[in-house]
Amino acid sequence: MKITMKDIAKEAGVSVATVSHVINGTKRISEEKEKRIWETIKKYNYVPDARAKQLRLQKTKTAALVVSSLPDSYVTGFVNAVGMRARELGYHLLFVNTNENLEHEKETIHLLSSHMVDGIILSPSQSDISYLQTYIDQHLPIVLVNRYDPKITNIPRVVADDFQAGYDATIHLLQHGHKHIGVIYGVPNVSTTNQRIEGYKTALQEHGVPFNEHYLEMGYATVEGGYNAVKTLLNRHKEITALFVLNDAMTIGALKGIHSLLLKCPDDIALIGFGDFEAASVTDPPITNIYLPPDTIGRTAFDILINRINNPNYCKSVSLPTSLIIRKSCGC
Repeated sequence: MKITMKDIAKEAGVSVATVSHVINGTKRISEEKEKRIWETIKKYNYVPDARAKQLRLQKTKTAALVVSSLPDSYVTGFVNAVGMRARELGYHLLFVNTNENLEHEKETIHLLSSHMVDGIILSPSQSDISYLQTYIDQHLPIVLVNRYDPKITNIPRVVADDFQAGYDATIHLLQHGHKHIGVIYGVPNVSTTNQRIEGYKTALQEHGVPFNEHYLEMGYATVEGGYNAVKTLLNRHKEITALFVLNDAMTIGALKGIHSLLLKCPDDIALIGFGDFEAASVTDPPITNIYLPPDTIGRTAFDILINRINNPNYCKSVSLPTSLIIRKSCGC
């Protein structure tokens, strides 16, 4: 239900005019009433339509980029690309890292909407982003990047073809004769993780290899997490001969974990990563990676945001193809 200024006034026990004066600062109101009104506004996540419309028409030439984490070179790459594209188009960019905290994300989006940036690029912390519908109804331009909620269809998104990425990595390992393939993932129940695992499962099914959910291990998207996940997984399932690791930081930790178990890569454990950090080609062994240029993601996301700002009905989503960079860690 859309909340109006009249609703705010009724709950706060004041007149609509008083609410208007508080919001616009046009008349001095008692501290007690003002506090009550702002608490009610915050409770219902209310943004005044008239003020929002007026400020948006003026254009702040400022956009916001809100990411859920900043753990690896892939995310850093698209953040930098968004910033460069913003400058090229004459925009200032506000940046917030929510550290996978949904409440921080919600508070950030509310703050940004209240202060009227022209639009927001968001990499959400969780798959359920139904709370954004309020802002979409208020015509705040939002573009999702990397992660998305499949139930929300009226927000444009820019993502990698994560299903194909998971499928391609698994097929490559299967072609090398591996049937026991582990997966180290960073964050559960987000579209990137879910789609890559679905691609992995489909590739296994097509080759008659049963899926074993115990071959999946969470690495918390960090170097240390990847290290611990590999040690846990390989000690629990010594039959595993290959790993697909779903981000750069965990890939570094995974290689360290393999070495700590006195195993050799790729002779004992083959390895494919995701993201392709700068040193991947000079590690021992050089690491095979699924790759999508992060600047492509970032620049595309900002261009779509500009289209959304200029045309509120614009809702084109883009799924970008990945590629497999073959080096020695997979056994090639």
